Amino acid sequence: MSKEKLATVFSKEFLAFRLPAQIADLNNIYGEKSVLKVIDWNQKLNARKDIDAWKNKHYSDTLKENVQILDDYLTLCEKNNVRPIMFLPTMTQARIKYSNKKAMDEFYYLVNQAQRKHPAAVFFDGWKLNFPDTDFYDTAHLNLNGAAKFSTILNGVIEEIEEIERKS
Repeated sequence: MSKEKLATVFSKEFLAFRLPAQIADLNNIYGEKSVLKVIDWNQKLNARKDIDAWKNKHYSDTLKENVQILDDYLTLCEKNNVRPIMFLPTMTQARIKYSNKKAMDEFYYLVNQAQRKHPAAVFFDGWKLNFPDTDFYDTAHLNLNGAAKFSTILNGVIEEIEEIERKS
């Protein structure tokens, strides 16, 4: 499928399609009527408290376990000739600004180590995208519009990888 067709599907057809909220509306977990909710000012003020609460948490045992799980997944992909694509979803600029820098440095280091051990693995950093706040449900989760935009971008990355592989 071409990039143009994907863009059409995700930006026009997908966004025009509305599922009833009672089925599975992940953008409406608190029961509001709008699925394309914009962050309100109170939520923005409270977001800092949420970020601060997570900033100093570190679970070293869970980290070791997760690193091993990632290594196992990447090894499984290699054994089955599957190119793994890891990605970090985009966040609001406020969330990124106030994130735990030490934890993020550790995260990027671990991703780099995984890529060195598993050279076929690709990493896409969604934090380098600059989505407006209107694309988010809260500071860390995309709403329907933002998810469609991110999916289109991620599909483009996958298409580029496939094109490179076809040429080689």
